[in-house]
Amino acid sequence: MTKIWDNIPEIKNELNEVQEIIIKNLKTKNTKSIEKVIEHLLKANGKRVRAGLLILSAKIGEYDKDRILNLAASVEMIHLATLVHDDIIDDADTRRGIESIQHKFGKDSAVYTGDFIFAKAYRLLAGDYDLEENRITDGMEKVCLGEVFQNENKFNTDITVRKYLRIISGKTAAMFGLSMYAGAFESKLGHYKSRVIGYSGYYAGMAFQIIDDCMDYTNSPDKMGKNTRVDLFNGIYTLPIIYAVKNDVDNNIKNILNKKNINEDHVQKILHYVDEYKGVEQAIQLAEKYTKKSTDLINRIGNGKYVDITQKVLQNLIKRKY
Repeated sequence: MTKIWDNIPEIKNELNEVQEIIIKNLKTKNTKSIEKVIEHLLKANGKRVRAGLLILSAKIGEYDKDRILNLAASVEMIHLATLVHDDIIDDADTRRGIESIQHKFGKDSAVYTGDFIFAKAYRLLAGDYDLEENRITDGMEKVCLGEVFQNENKFNTDITVRKYLRIISGKTAAMFGLSMYAGAFESKLGHYKSRVIGYSGYYAGMAFQIIDDCMDYTNSPDKMGKNTRVDLFNGIYTLPIIYAVKNDVDNNIKNILNKKNINEDHVQKILHYVDEYKGVEQAIQLAEKYTKKSTDLINRIGNGKYVDITQKVLQNLIKRKY
């Protein structure tokens, strides 16, 4: 399991149980081809941030372990399905340190696998949870709209910070908010506290994605477990490059991005300019502001062991180097 939870054995152990629930629910003997794909997919564990935050939020209230772990598994399965589909769109070779499904088995298999995981996730939820205003569906709608808006802005060298934030609000922050809201609501914390915790998760998701995008410019693909330069080749410009372009009065970065075919030499020059024009530095400053918003909201809930642990986890998410 990921390093994020290494210092919280209680949560780490329960996340191992969440992984077992995911494996159990995704096992199928009906179709040999999809069975092989799922087996490959489950070789790699992600950070399980959404599931961990959901469990922590639930522990603040009345904790029903079986219900919460199933809920955490369903949220992770939904996230997993979106990653499979993302890799098709991005034509990504790797994910979480292993070959992506679309690269190893083909795009058709990846589409079917993503759809299969979505179906299994909703089956796990069906008829057993009564989340206010059908938050699961709302969260998925926002994820899809975030992806659509990102696709509409591909190769847009004039993309603004506001547009970028709108994209990650849907792609990442919505599911973080949903996870923490769901955990709180299911543990009977009531409407007000659940929404406060949900908004805390939303801001944490904004910070998390900004840091993730920063690491594309500071870490190697081996360390990240994915092709960290794929966004540039696909015309997806994230916050570090958006800030760098704003600071680049000579348009050095835009001149490269506007070339018909960007190669690895071009990418290295862009990395140099992003560093020179403080793109990552400014992005991290914004992530820190979102983290403060997130932790300030958690503080409204009051004192307690799991409030304190949650606050520390939220702060550590922007300090991670992986």
